[in-house]
Amino acid sequence: MRQAFALLLLSLNLGLPPAARAETQTPCNLGTLKGRYVFTGRGFIEAVQPGIPRVHYGFFEFDGEGKLTGRQSSSRGGKIGRENLKGIYTVGADCSGTITLGGIVGSETHWDFYLTEDQKRGHMIRMDEGNMAVRSFEK
Repeated sequence: MRQAFALLLLSLNLGLPPAARAETQTPCNLGTLKGRYVFTGRGFIEAVQPGIPRVHYGFFEFDGEGKLTGRQSSSRGGKIGRENLKGIYTVGADCSGTITLGGIVGSETHWDFYLTEDQKRGHMIRMDEGNMAVRSFEK
């Protein structure tokens, strides 16, 4: 009886810890992000305009080698803007990385991001002091 139960557990993979049951995720690199990804985001820049909400929609075009371009439409407290985006990015084997965007309202912005397991979506958080912003992107 004990052997039959052990065989049942093994056949269902229930006898293994979750890490052993999980599928092996493909490591990420710069080439993981290649092509067009649409994004949405929101946030506040408390140091400059306290309490003024900002929303952004647009796309990133990743080249697979560490550079990106894109375009966004924004509303900053009702003030409408359309900006071209340009920047650089890194991607670690664990599918986390950084993005530095230049030229948006005259300064660089710095972001950390995390890709989902299928590597088709990511979530970003702005890392500049005095700012609160998040974005999500998907292929």
